[in-house]
Amino acid sequence: MYSVIYQPQAENDLIDILVYYTEQGGYTLGESIFDRIKTHIDRLDRFPYRTTESETILEAREFLIEKLPYKAYVLVEEDTKTVRVLRILHTSKKTP
Repeated sequence: MYSVIYQPQAENDLIDILVYYTEQGGYTLGESIFDRIKTHIDRLDRFPYRTTESETILEAREFLIEKLPYKAYVLVEEDTKTVRVLRILHTSKKTP
């Protein structure tokens, strides 16, 4: 199994997503979206190569969040069995 570690910018991205959906539809919606994204990314601990190679970030991989318009950019580090979550961005954004 791999460890999933969120880099500070990815944590900030998650907070921004939580705030956005909380402002749009209330705390319950914000918390629900936050939990769905986190749960989906945390599953990479078992299958880190469910991702695709990134065309925008050297050595990074991209992971689409199921049923939500977000993409996570991650690094899979074999030597330490770690998945580093670099960013979590809306799919309408071109690059991180």
